[in-house]
Amino acid sequence: MKFGDYIRQTREKAGWTQPEAAARADIEQSYLSKLETGKSYPSEDIFARLMAAYSIDVEDLCRSVYAAELDKLREIKDVRQMVLTRQNKESQFVRAWLVAGLIMIMLGGGMFGLAYSIPDGRHMLYSYRSEGVIQKGESPMIYEFLSVGGPDSENKSLSERVDYAFQTLRENKGNSFIEPVEGGYRKYTLFDSTKANQPSAISWHYAFGIMFLCGGLACFYISRRWR
Repeated sequence: MKFGDYIRQTREKAGWTQPEAAARADIEQSYLSKLETGKSYPSEDIFARLMAAYSIDVEDLCRSVYAAELDKLREIKDVRQMVLTRQNKESQFVRAWLVAGLIMIMLGGGMFGLAYSIPDGRHMLYSYRSEGVIQKGESPMIYEFLSVGGPDSENKSLSERVDYAFQTLRENKGNSFIEPVEGGYRKYTLFDSTKANQPSAISWHYAFGIMFLCGGLACFYISRRWR
C-alpha cells in the first residue's frame, strides 16, 4: 500500500481523528492530511514523530508499503537502513537459488553424460538345440543319419531316440558345439538368434538428468521472478 494509506489505516485502527493524531505527533492537521493523501512525504524529523506517536515499527512499515513508496522515503535513515537490509537478504536469496540451479544443471548434464557412456542393454541371444544323447562311439552326425530313415546300431529309429534339450546363450558358440553328458555327449546346433533388450541403468540416468535439468531451470526462473 501507499505510505499515506498506511498511516491513515494506523490512525483509524487507533480510533483517532485527524486533529487528535496531529496533536499527538505535534504537527498541523493540514500537513497530516497531505501525508495521508500522498500529496506530501515527511522529513526525517516528522517521520520520527509519526513513528513515536503511532507506535509504528519501521520493519512492519517497510513490509507493508510499496517499494516505490519506500524510494520516496529513502532520505530517512531508518527506512534506508531497512531497505538496504531487505535488499541484501533478497540478493542472498536470489544468489542461493542461482547456485542451486547451477548445481542441478551440472548434475543433470553429468547424468546425461554418464547415461551416454554406458552401453545399452541390447545384446544377441543364440538358441541351440540338441536332438538327444549321442552314445560313446557314435558319430556326431547320428541324428542327421536317423532323420533320413537310417537305424542306429541298436536298430532304433529317430522317434525312439529323440530327447530334445535346448540352451539359450549370449555367447555365440558357432553353428554347433559338443557338451559331455552322462552316457555320452550332446551335439547342440544353432537354430535361431535374436536381439534382446535387457533392463539397464541408462533409463534411470536419463530420468534423473531430465529431473535435475528441469529443477535447475526452475531455480533460475524463481530467482528471476523474485527480482
